[in-house]
Amino acid sequence: MKENLEQIFISEINPYKDSKFLLAVSGGVDSMVLANLFLSNKLDFSIAHCNFQLRGKESESDQKVLSDWCEINNIEFFVKKFNTKDYCKEQKLTVQMGARKLRYEWFGSFIEKGKVDFIVTAHHLDDQLETFIINSIRGTGIEGLLGIPNNVNNIIRPLLMTSKNQIIQYAELNKINYNEDSSNEKEDYLRNKIRHSVIPYLKSDDKNVLLKFRTTIKNLNKTSIFIEHVCAEWKEINFFREGDTIITNIYELENLFPRDFYIHELFKEFQFNYKEVIKLFDSDSGKYISSPYYKMTKNKNTLIITKINND
Repeated sequence: MKENLEQIFISEINPYKDSKFLLAVSGGVDSMVLANLFLSNKLDFSIAHCNFQLRGKESESDQKVLSDWCEINNIEFFVKKFNTKDYCKEQKLTVQMGARKLRYEWFGSFIEKGKVDFIVTAHHLDDQLETFIINSIRGTGIEGLLGIPNNVNNIIRPLLMTSKNQIIQYAELNKINYNEDSSNEKEDYLRNKIRHSVIPYLKSDDKNVLLKFRTTIKNLNKTSIFIEHVCAEWKEINFFREGDTIITNIYELENLFPRDFYIHELFKEFQFNYKEVIKLFDSDSGKYISSPYYKMTKNKNTLIITKINND
């Protein structure tokens, strides 16, 4: 991949350059390169570090490295320790899922309190390929294949179109210190197995695999935009709005093709399961389904969507 990492970074971050950023930094090479890019480009940022207390002395070492780096460079530093194992046990979550939930809930609190405009993570193209493979083998649609979004819910990922090799080369060239997370080397988890076995095999077979994958992601993005446009046009004609209520005709829905795909796309914003929506077509009037925030009720030959008051 010939593109210069810093050029890609500047291109991605430029639309937000006057914002206040909070960088999610673990101490590994990806996030330390990200922090140094923000520093060298004189952007307004602070650093947040999650200490999940899962790796003993390594966890404490990561925190110390970051604390020292922020002190030297006069960067505001936030750190939070989590009792991750107990939390995951209580919530019946895997360690990976629990840590992710804790991480993003904490990061999100900075946005909610208005302390920062954007959260920034150091996800890169290799991460994206791992996610693509995982979602593919688990069964997914276009959203799953698109994997990690570039910019969603005030989270931006300016390194998402750069490779791991580019990041490592940048760190070596600029003499950036970082810690290695030993847990990343274990093959206990599916993602690590894909990272250490599947992707190296793909790269050995085709040195341009990441470049080609990046093209695939761009094409999938265009497809997603097209689908959104088609569905928006259909809603404009067939969703009749009366205040917060939406009414649509079952006959028009039944004649869509491919029906299941359309139903999923048209009603995903309301978090309805498309199979449950289709069951309502042949149900008696008054039957309904619910999502966390909406209710869909059948009334003769129509479906009526109303907001649920959760106050």
